[in-house]
Amino acid sequence: MIQTVKGLVLRNVKYGESDKLVTVLTEEGKKFFKARGIRSITSKNAAGCGSFVYSEFVLDVKGDKCYLRKATPLYSVVRAGASLSALALASYFAELAEDTARDAETGKSVLHLLMNALYLVAKEDRPTDLVKAVFEMRLLAANGLMPSLESCSQCEKGSDGEETLFFRFLEGDLVCRDCLSSADANYIRVSPALIRLCRHSLESGEEKAYALKVPPSLLKEFSRLAEKFLLHQMERKYATLDFYREICGLAPMEAVSEEENKANNKEEKNETL
Repeated sequence: MIQTVKGLVLRNVKYGESDKLVTVLTEEGKKFFKARGIRSITSKNAAGCGSFVYSEFVLDVKGDKCYLRKATPLYSVVRAGASLSALALASYFAELAEDTARDAETGKSVLHLLMNALYLVAKEDRPTDLVKAVFEMRLLAANGLMPSLESCSQCEKGSDGEETLFFRFLEGDLVCRDCLSSADANYIRVSPALIRLCRHSLESGEEKAYALKVPPSLLKEFSRLAEKFLLHQMERKYATLDFYREICGLAPMEAVSEEENKANNKEEKNETL
């Protein structure tokens, strides 16, 4: 059966002497196919199967196997000459998209989010931490993992912005000090400003979310919260994220988490005294 689809190349892996295994994200979900002979210098399909290229693919589907017949590049989402950090972040986004676009239901929303985020990453005219955090938060929301950010999820205190609240990464909710359990290990104290920023990133239109003006110190907190929330919800590590952090000169996430836990424990001890 011949099938024609349009989609964004997320990954291509060398296979054998001249082939590649290609992963493409379409509005119907992910497509996997073998591109035979694509590594040959005479291949006419190589450009259409490049990373971050949106192309039209003609596929030959035979049972549970799929082979490329033709790849026509429509446009490259990440411009040529992008910085190494931009390419590393784009790779991280692509890996997240591959991990979360599990079916046709999520394919369209994830593809839309990814295309917009990659465009902004490539332009490099917005704060990288903002683009990354907004994408992480909205990607989770698109997969049914919307955090609860109104007030304490247990007693509903804190809606007036005066109560001390903590964000729990596993539960994805807020709790006040009275409702914080000794069994809670993965959480951080959040300010009213950070809570408002998280809500704006999810409730605003996508264009407005990426255009938010955020003070550097608050943006750093937002970036850290979004990343940790995503990692806890996905329950895995991402090599592309580790590479991105290394390129940017950032400490490994494990070290950051350890420092935050120490700060939480110190803060609780001081307030108890």
